[in-house]
Amino acid sequence: MDRNTILSQTISSFSSYSDTDARAKVEKVLKYSGDSSDLILRGDIKREAVVFRFLSGTPIILINDSKPLELQQQLEVMVYVEQGNHHSIKEARYDRMFEITDQLVDWATDTTASGVNSDMYTLTLTGVGATEEREGYISARLTFQTIIKLQ
Repeated sequence: MDRNTILSQTISSFSSYSDTDARAKVEKVLKYSGDSSDLILRGDIKREAVVFRFLSGTPIILINDSKPLELQQQLEVMVYVEQGNHHSIKEARYDRMFEITDQLVDWATDTTASGVNSDMYTLTLTGVGATEEREGYISARLTFQTIIKLQ
């Protein structure tokens, strides 16, 4: 089990889902590196980005197991959409934020964990955070839980 490979395959799975979904394709789907303020400074992100990152992991140890066989892994997905200057543009950008968030929820529902990676047993949406306004962009966070095979 390689966590980076699993994260890359999770990103690829969502990108493929976004490509084939009836809603507009997400412009950028990235792996997290650095802190969230790095995204604002990147010149290649014009209007929107979805960023995946692993959070904490907890080994699952059953009675009579000498070592853990599975890892319960928390995954965070951050959605960033550039804010507009005018009321009508801001409204359209909020609509786009909700559309991307909805697309992530649908992806998690429609996708099987084993379809993402054979070492992944479950992929479950565990939370959707509030939409926050920041300087220049709006953002939302979704959390997922996966169970990954260790052996």
